[in-house]
Amino acid sequence: MIKFSSSFECGNGKNFCHIKENRYRCEVSGDKITYCYYFCFDIKNEGSETEIDIEIWHDPDINDPEGFISHFPTTIWVSTQDINRFHPLEQSLCTVFKDHIVVHLNLAPESIMRITNNWPSPYSDTCNFIKKLADERTNTEVFSLGKTVLKRDIVGIRTGTQGKPRILCLAGQHPIEFPGIWAVRTIADFITSKIPYAEEMRKNFLFEIIPIVNPDGNIAGRNCFTEEGIDLYQAFGENPDAEYPESVEGRLLWKWATDKKAALWINFHCYLGWRTNSEYPYDGWYQVPYETFSDIREREIYCLMCDVMRLLTDAPSTSIEPTVHWINSLEYQLAKRYNIPHVFYEINGGTAGPFQSGKRGLQVFFNTIRTLEHYIR
Repeated sequence: MIKFSSSFECGNGKNFCHIKENRYRCEVSGDKITYCYYFCFDIKNEGSETEIDIEIWHDPDINDPEGFISHFPTTIWVSTQDINRFHPLEQSLCTVFKDHIVVHLNLAPESIMRITNNWPSPYSDTCNFIKKLADERTNTEVFSLGKTVLKRDIVGIRTGTQGKPRILCLAGQHPIEFPGIWAVRTIADFITSKIPYAEEMRKNFLFEIIPIVNPDGNIAGRNCFTEEGIDLYQAFGENPDAEYPESVEGRLLWKWATDKKAALWINFHCYLGWRTNSEYPYDGWYQVPYETFSDIREREIYCLMCDVMRLLTDAPSTSIEPTVHWINSLEYQLAKRYNIPHVFYEINGGTAGPFQSGKRGLQVFFNTIRTLEHYIR
């Protein structure tokens, strides 16, 4: 007998059914148009070794088959023993149609296989990782930005020198964009380490790093939303000129960025498949118009940060224009109201698990901070 389940941290999948011999069907559970592509579920084989096909369909409640399929081709990850260790499924075992994909799997006897299109970084594991760093390293402290709607802590790590320029680094606004979370975990590991350049950075800056700013969405395996059903990237919703963002988490992030002057805001996201602002298998980035900044010095810093994105990362160079931020985003409003420069980087999750995500994120961080150091001397 074959059984399916998505009832675990970061799980996603619904309406599992048996179509015919050795063929099954399910649907993803989406949030809104485009953000309706993620799946992560377990397949339990209670019998002998067998081969099955499983159809994975777009969410009929969202009814955006094009948005679902636009995230393919991508890497399909499977785990057969340790659920924290995945390996890529051979591409020939996944067939993409206009409104669904079909994955062919070989199931060992009496086994459980987890399958996903985005290698998860669960909230519980990420919090344990951050707390372990703080326990092992004397130059750090764990902090909480506050609590979510479901009373979960938004956990971060702080290191560096009080009174120095303050660097804020975050990921997980869209909860299942895990490559961004893996990137920020790696940055936290680096900046709290004894590597000489990390020690030098800590003398020159104060770093506050939060890998998951949407814990409720992460645990629920949501594509985009908070528990309140709000897109945390488009934080100001229908009213970009509102005093505060709509969601609990958005207001906490806004307070974090504005109560004390921030020198730089670094935000990591991810995407799957192909994008017009990128070149497969590489990454992408977003920016605001330079004139959004009224302060000349901060505008110069922001122009430098954009040059870093174009020329010193795995995002496109001068041949492709970056995507422009929505005016209701935190990045746009922080630039407009407070002249806070930012780096907004999207890792291509189709070509990056934890290791590659970490390396790409560290490259962005390293070149960004090195450039900022040079400017402020």
